[in-house]
Amino acid sequence: MLITGVSGLLGNNLAYCLRDKFEILGLYLEHPVAISGIRTLRADLLSENSFEDIIHEFAPDILIHCASLTNVDFCETNRDITDKVNVIGTKNMVESLRHAETKLVYISTDSVYDGIKGNFAETDAVKPQNYYGVSKYKGELEVLKRNGSLIIRTNIFGWNIQEKFSIAEWIMNELSNDRSIKGFKDAFFSSIYTFDLAKILLAAVERNLSGVFNCGSRTSTSKYEFALQIAGHFKLNKDLIQPISIADFDFKAKRGKNLSLDVNHMRRELNVDFPTIKESVQSFFSDYEQGIPQKIKHLKPDI
Repeated sequence: MLITGVSGLLGNNLAYCLRDKFEILGLYLEHPVAISGIRTLRADLLSENSFEDIIHEFAPDILIHCASLTNVDFCETNRDITDKVNVIGTKNMVESLRHAETKLVYISTDSVYDGIKGNFAETDAVKPQNYYGVSKYKGELEVLKRNGSLIIRTNIFGWNIQEKFSIAEWIMNELSNDRSIKGFKDAFFSSIYTFDLAKILLAAVERNLSGVFNCGSRTSTSKYEFALQIAGHFKLNKDLIQPISIADFDFKAKRGKNLSLDVNHMRRELNVDFPTIKESVQSFFSDYEQGIPQKIKHLKPDI
């Protein structure tokens, strides 16, 4: 298995979860990482020839493409570099596989939907509200040129290997330091814990699933309620969480209010359990109690 973006949240969590199932090569660009049991290598997806050499040498059966610019506001104001990474990089990757029999899995986003009605199915129209969503959908179109590819539209939280935070880690960090935070009472999502997503991806790969699928928790919640759930599990001060409307926050990029996902299509195809968002938060907390975040962060090289 080849994983691009192995220094990112999902890339490193997938590598950590699946390292006993596959021989894994993880690719990074700017942030070297070390994960016990896998190889890591610097690679630039904008250099098509060097990436094609990696494909030829490693000959992956499966490629999971996680590498992406994901900061929504940055993407909105830096469209050229966003296109280079999220679209051209994906295009180069697809073209590098033209002589390989590799199964391609592309990690997309719930931001391809407009966020108006919620409970989006894969058959709903693609109407991204920001350039991040636009760029990820353009990446989808490149991936669809390769027969048998799998596209996963998702929203995730988990444990970073780098010194940065997923939404759940950010909530923990702020509340642990007695800082108040704002939680959107009218912004809904179906976020899923990365380790739960890894189990579903494994099932999808084993079944050779192809096409476009939503993959998240089977329920949704507001970001305010999500913050309360995190605070409750970690015994942090819920009074520090202020409910506000997303309309009252000054984002550079527009956000959809209700990006909840209907994941029944993938559930039926795989016949596996999808967690509720409460169950995903519980798994996140249980792994914390078992020292998983410390294990992940201690896998970084001393450089």
